[in-house]
Amino acid sequence: MHRLSLLLSLLVLATPSLAGADDIGADPNDAGKVTAIRKGVKELDLGGIFVLSYDKSGGQSNTRMSTLGGAGFQFFINDNFSAGANFLFNYDRVSSDEHSTAFGGTAFASFHVRLGLGAFLRPTFGAGALFGTREIGSGTTITQLTQTALLVRVGLPFAYFPSRRVVLQAGPEINVSIGNFKPDVGDSQSFTSIAGGFGVGVGYAF
Repeated sequence: MHRLSLLLSLLVLATPSLAGADDIGADPNDAGKVTAIRKGVKELDLGGIFVLSYDKSGGQSNTRMSTLGGAGFQFFINDNFSAGANFLFNYDRVSSDEHSTAFGGTAFASFHVRLGLGAFLRPTFGAGALFGTREIGSGTTITQLTQTALLVRVGLPFAYFPSRRVVLQAGPEINVSIGNFKPDVGDSQSFTSIAGGFGVGVGYAF
């Protein structure tokens, strides 16, 4: 009986340290599955989304391609809740005679809902701006226009921690750009672009 009581006491004393080892802290060196991300953790990310579409009607065909991606940093301001910013590059090929190139960024926030076994649902909302140029025409008749746009990003990715430092991310994402482009002389023209697809990324937590 004395030995049984001693064993139970040791198990009770060990339980808090085991539960604490399941979280990511600012210095996560303990082993175990990730069940939460603590306040103070930082994360560096790389990722993006690529969209390709092909349309054909009668004798006319058009291939449209767009990509949006870059590097980001986020800081967990509370347990399982982070805010951050990213730097983005955008390329949009509207048709064979029209494409745009832009740089910019967004500020964003993410909430982490634990799914188990190191996996989280990571709903993310971001807003920012893109600045670049749009080229229209082909051959020697190419017109270059200045382009600016507001950008809204909404994502519902799944994040998985294969280790306590590395996180893999993938899931549906929608990017909405609302802006205008204008020549050096003349009126500007507004546009709205909506790109939906499957974004992927990788991150490093520390």
